[in-house]
Amino acid sequence: MSRQHILLVEDDQELAKLVADYLQSEDYSVVVCSNTLKAKKLLATQGFDLMICDVMLPGSSGFALVQQIRSQFKGPILFMTAQTTVTAQLHGLELGAQDYLLKPIDPRLLLAKIRVFLPLPQQQGLANPVLQQDNLRIDRLSGQVSLAGSPLNLTNAELQLLITLLEHFPLAVCRERLFREQLNREYDGADRTIDGRASRLRKKLQAVDPRWNIRNVWGQGYSISVSTAGDAG
Repeated sequence: MSRQHILLVEDDQELAKLVADYLQSEDYSVVVCSNTLKAKKLLATQGFDLMICDVMLPGSSGFALVQQIRSQFKGPILFMTAQTTVTAQLHGLELGAQDYLLKPIDPRLLLAKIRVFLPLPQQQGLANPVLQQDNLRIDRLSGQVSLAGSPLNLTNAELQLLITLLEHFPLAVCRERLFREQLNREYDGADRTIDGRASRLRKKLQAVDPRWNIRNVWGQGYSISVSTAGDAG
């Protein structure tokens, strides 16, 4: 599953880093810029799926930026600003933004908003869009996961890890490959990002069906397995 690309136009460096780091941990690709001039250049040269834009920016406002690029950029636009008046909110929506979010905003709420307007990408040309092992089922077109007939609520990052592990079931997938494909960086021998994702995913699976396990196979990487009734006994 390809990473979705987000442009974040925000001049508060601390806030921009917080938001970008959080969204990247959810496996989005995020480019940050601090002014409208650079934002226009990026929008003209790079393909973005969604833009998050402040209103009060150096030089020109976020309102002016959206007004100038809305006819060319067809992706969802979310304003994220401290401009809280009803007039400002109405103006932002009238310019064509999909939503108007007020600062300070919890990153989890921002992520939920993004998922409303930016669903998981459609996978074209899949020979088998449904991935199933035992009672675990993934629809790769919709991103929906069910375990023992019940929906399983996963983050984008957890979903991608689960898909990769199930595609190689019951073999292990090396940590180096997981870092390259899911984090877009090389494993440095100390980073525990994948470990954390695997742990959270394991807990969610076992909360529904304890037979499922994700194991760190020494010297090989991670594998996913499901025990049979005989194994459990």
